Amino acid sequence: MRNYKKLAFILLLSALPSFAQSNKPLEGLNIMLDPGHGGADPGAVGKLGLKESDTNLRVARYLKMLLEHDGANVSLTRDQKDTFISLKDRVKMSKEQNPDLFVSIHHNASISKQKVNHSEIYYDAKDGGISRIVATAMNEALEENNFAGKSKLIPGGFYVLRANEAPAILTEGSYISIPESEKNLRSGKGLTNEASIYWKAIRQTLSKGIFNLKVYTGKEDNSIWTDSPYFDILFEANKQKAIKRIDARLNSTELHDLEFKYANVSLPTGITLLPTSYYYMNSTKPLNSGKYKLSFAAVSTDGAITPQQHIDLTVELPINKITIKTVAPYIPLGFKGRFPISIYLLDKLNRINTRSASIKIKCGKEKRHFTGYPNGITPSYITLDGTESGEVTVVVTTENELATTVKIPVAMPVQRYVMGKIVGLDNKGIANAKISHKGEIITTTNNAGFFYLTYPLNKNEFSIDVSPSSGYEGFSETIKTDGEPVVLPTYKAQPVEPAFLGKKIAIMAQPQLEEMTRNIIRPLSFAGAIIKRLNLPQEMSNPEYQAVLEANLADRLDLLLSIKSENNKGIEIRHYHNSKKGKKIAESIKDSFTKSYPDIPIKSCVGSDYELGHTNAVAVVISIPNSLDTNSRNALLNQISDAIKISQK
Repeated sequence: MRNYKKLAFILLLSALPSFAQSNKPLEGLNIMLDPGHGGADPGAVGKLGLKESDTNLRVARYLKMLLEHDGANVSLTRDQKDTFISLKDRVKMSKEQNPDLFVSIHHNASISKQKVNHSEIYYDAKDGGISRIVATAMNEALEENNFAGKSKLIPGGFYVLRANEAPAILTEGSYISIPESEKNLRSGKGLTNEASIYWKAIRQTLSKGIFNLKVYTGKEDNSIWTDSPYFDILFEANKQKAIKRIDARLNSTELHDLEFKYANVSLPTGITLLPTSYYYMNSTKPLNSGKYKLSFAAVSTDGAITPQQHIDLTVELPINKITIKTVAPYIPLGFKGRFPISIYLLDKLNRINTRSASIKIKCGKEKRHFTGYPNGITPSYITLDGTESGEVTVVVTTENELATTVKIPVAMPVQRYVMGKIVGLDNKGIANAKISHKGEIITTTNNAGFFYLTYPLNKNEFSIDVSPSSGYEGFSETIKTDGEPVVLPTYKAQPVEPAFLGKKIAIMAQPQLEEMTRNIIRPLSFAGAIIKRLNLPQEMSNPEYQAVLEANLADRLDLLLSIKSENNKGIEIRHYHNSKKGKKIAESIKDSFTKSYPDIPIKSCVGSDYELGHTNAVAVVISIPNSLDTNSRNALLNQISDAIKISQK
């Protein structure tokens, strides 16, 4: 058997025209191959019984021999047929070995009848460097060699891609569920052809070299801090590489407003370095204060490529202006205790300066030093002992010694003076709650939950209706004065649905479904969920790629809802095949619809939608028939939030 394998390998190499032309072009590179599935997880199974796990392993072994012949150091995540390795462990192996390239090898199957074969090459959607460049070459090579007909290049979010620190690719060579393709994959020729296509693509791109960029930030962790709205980065390209192109991304947005140029860098006397190239990279559009993730990769003029660099960028713009606002226009005579104020910080462009800052407050004998909120609006207070008269002077000073003064008058109330507070489940103030009297809004709470109102002295009671911001039920209260002119009540709002408070839900929907989408968002927002609308740029041929990338780069999401209008006979609620939570939500939505609309066909099923398998959030697709009238659509969609609530319990 060993001699047979050796002979097959020799024949494979001799049949390739490029075999005699190279001399270890991949020497020194570390490559990890990941044969998908294995053991208790056979993956897809063809009609004739061919297991995907076995096919993946055979392709990986052939590819390993080819790459090793070119000088690469190659490791496999599994080298046995019946070994099961979790996705988490595969990524862990990659992290431990830190390869220059990670390739996960798979063969596809369709959950529906499919007659047309094709290949799919996925690269890490976050990686514009090695992952995308090598995957592009693989995709082109598959089509040129007509391995499975058409081939698709897809930015991916599979776990082994998005969680991998190494440049990562996942291949779906062909559909094992198509009999003709299964027959080809049973043959040694079919498997070696596939392996040789991947090999040539890796050789084509990586034989030109991998070079590194050294970023000079002055910090060991390569992070950057700046007090300018523009960033300016100095980096070094080793191996005397001249840079041709920079591909960069700031958070989820591709950066096109970048300039890079050669930099003449003078070195300290007595220090000699090998010839290198230094460059500056500059942004050309202003940023707000905040924390950003800058990712970029470079291509040299001779085609060499770099791994993607990741830099934590912190922008802390100087404070250019301070504004102080009070809840009430004056302090009631004899007021004792904490009187609330809000401090607004602005930058040079007169924008709210979204950063934390060191702030000092001076008021009479009171001196306090504290850190302001990182959203630019800081609730605070001054402490009064009840003996103040005339006016109270408050001085606020920031870390850059910028100061502002406000004089708050002290006066005897000529009307009932009410300074109340609305708090939530955690006893923190609820901002922007509307306070109404007899149907007319008379005030709203500030960002700390305080409100102020007045009414005639001859009235001992005053009714108000409170409409809190999202997540809390409205309620009514009667303010009772007990004869005192000043009242300081605190009211606690009750949550609409405690389980939904603060839940992060992403929504992606076709533009023509905007009205229906709002019908879903309203009740979810009302219940306290934080809604993130994902961008679906219609100028892109596959706008869902951008939406899912935004979802994966966002802070942890609890749920992704994708809303579509399709040519279905009934409603479909689709989920990922191995997502238990996704299935539970889909079943809950289906059951809710069935009870109210038994005549409208609806089913919960496994789906192959891109957004189901490529996000780190639980994802569900809601597919509405094009033929369903608008009223029925809206009525049905109103129930979705209730169904989701049920599934969360």
